[in-house]
Amino acid sequence: MIAITSDGPRTTARWQAAVLRAITELMQFSDTAREESQDLRIPFAKALHDLYAGQKSDAELTEMVLLMLEVETAPLFGKGPQVGAASGSNGL
Repeated sequence: MIAITSDGPRTTARWQAAVLRAITELMQFSDTAREESQDLRIPFAKALHDLYAGQKSDAELTEMVLLMLEVETAPLFGKGPQVGAASGSNGL
């Protein structure tokens, strides 16, 4: 899900496709299509749940959501994420 590049950690095409699938599914429901419901953590959580259902605990999935959010948003703020800042090994 994460590739280490010369520019730092970046998400893979597999991750981006999983998030796109999650967003597509979520946008079909009026509750999640509203602007105030458009939080990146929601499709990230759905994508991770779809990918790792039954393999990871809720705590691990939560930690993974936060890590993926950090990796995805770091370029927006002109900084690299601190990969490994989240505790544990999540098999990303």
